[in-house]
Amino acid sequence: MSTARNITRKAAGLLELAIGTACVLLVLFIGSFIRLRADLTTEKRFTLTPATEQLVDSLKDVVFVKVYLSGELPADLQQLSTSLRDLLDEMRVRNPDLIQYEFTDPSASLDEATRNKVYQQLQDDGLQYTSIRTRGKGSQSEVIVWPGAIISFQGKKLPVQLLRSQLRATDAEAVNRSVNNLEYELASAIRKITKPFRARVAVIAGKGGPDELALKDLTTALSEQYEVSHVRLDGKVDALSSKPDGVTYRINNYEAAIIAKPDSLFGEKDQFIIDQFVMNGGRVLWAVDAMDPHLDSLRTNQYSMATPLELGLDNLFFAYGVRFNKDLLLDKLCGPIQLYTQPYGNQPKLETLPFPFHPLVVDSNNHPITANIDPVLLKLVGSIDTIGLDSAHSTILLTTSRYTRVMRNPVRVSLAVVDMDLGLDRNNSPYRPVAVLTQGVFRSAFAGKLGMADSVLHAIGYREWSRPTAQVFVSDGDAITNPVNRQTGAYYPMGYERMAQAKVYGNREFFVNAMNYLLDDKSLISIRSRSIRLHQLDPQRIEARRTAIQVANVVAPILLGLLGGVLFYLLRKRRYSRIP
Repeated sequence: MSTARNITRKAAGLLELAIGTACVLLVLFIGSFIRLRADLTTEKRFTLTPATEQLVDSLKDVVFVKVYLSGELPADLQQLSTSLRDLLDEMRVRNPDLIQYEFTDPSASLDEATRNKVYQQLQDDGLQYTSIRTRGKGSQSEVIVWPGAIISFQGKKLPVQLLRSQLRATDAEAVNRSVNNLEYELASAIRKITKPFRARVAVIAGKGGPDELALKDLTTALSEQYEVSHVRLDGKVDALSSKPDGVTYRINNYEAAIIAKPDSLFGEKDQFIIDQFVMNGGRVLWAVDAMDPHLDSLRTNQYSMATPLELGLDNLFFAYGVRFNKDLLLDKLCGPIQLYTQPYGNQPKLETLPFPFHPLVVDSNNHPITANIDPVLLKLVGSIDTIGLDSAHSTILLTTSRYTRVMRNPVRVSLAVVDMDLGLDRNNSPYRPVAVLTQGVFRSAFAGKLGMADSVLHAIGYREWSRPTAQVFVSDGDAITNPVNRQTGAYYPMGYERMAQAKVYGNREFFVNAMNYLLDDKSLISIRSRSIRLHQLDPQRIEARRTAIQVANVVAPILLGLLGGVLFYLLRKRRYSRIP
């Protein structure tokens, strides 16, 4: 009787096993045809933005990404590498046939000559290495890593630098910034290498503005995405647009224009050329000074009197919804300047001091143009007022801090302000706008002022109301330029700090983002504005409790496993000991 009962029990157990196995196989078979993915993170860290999804879906050929951030890496960079792998995996899930990638360690070879050859090839391809100092228990070491990738598409290659490291940021902050920008950097690079059409950008030359070398960093950065040309107006009506026969209105030769730090008067013809460029849908990025600080006098006498700079553009600005005030701003949050102070012995003493005439400005409303960028350094900047227009609206992009003081025309600019108590925490005008975006439909600044017959206006293609367009106004011409060494002909990146000998400020990112926005690269802007927060461990506490943490992570799981096994054995023994 007991034998038959045992056989029946075994058969039932085998049947349950067979049914369970069959269910698992059925689920796996169905799962091979159904894609289910759930991102449970608060920031949707593992979810592509709609713009990136559209970009990946639109690929026509294979995009191969070779990543060199691999091997034995510090914990922070390992986090960056893992985040990049997760991002590429998400792209592969979206388009498995046309997104391919490979991670490789450029330092894997044991032969130094081979490693150096690989390093040289990576430098020739446009990647930059990073020297990272790591701290072990009682020791320090220096590691050379290549936080970059090479993207290949139809025989073309494009380098991508993944680590956005700033001198004043800790390793954790640098990695957090880089993870935030990871999808933007990768998607932007894929767009650059796959996009057949490149928008045209005209940099307005002349008018006493900076030469090509002083704008080299900006034009180089924009040239990665657009066709950039230097254009002189010189009163030529066809400089920015043309009117083919049989067409009612003019057609722009460029999609956008940059007017950078002019210091001489714009004649009426040049104003008309710019106005009609805007009326026909052209986008303009303005970086203009309203005051002339007379820097030569400042360098010679340690002070100068800043006076209004007459450019003849006030009517245009008014028509486009902004007014550049004739003032200069002092700000407690400011950049440094080096000055010779009281001598030490018989040697002059060079000190680095905060200079309130060089404000550091930040994002005022988390706009996509200014999201996730470093503070922007401005020099001798004035304020901007917005003017209400029925057909357009304005957005303030950058403002000074709450500790700002407005100096009305004329303004005495003195290096001695570094030693003065300016009372910026008491006598202030906080949050003065210094960068403004205007969008919508504008009326021509020349409406009702030309005094020409309608036939003549029709012949030149005059347009009174613009097509929908956008413009960005910045009240500092120096912000868009890069430092230059005239003796060697070398230039430094925008946002470069000579005293730190590194790029510190977000000037380049601001102007590149502004141009992306003006040219309706909404995909890049939406990706750039994404924010992911990494929860970093406290390195001091880790170092102080190293032994306890190691024991907890190595010994505790083993003990818990043994304890669970013993409990399971005792419970099983107790259960089956009751069976007669």
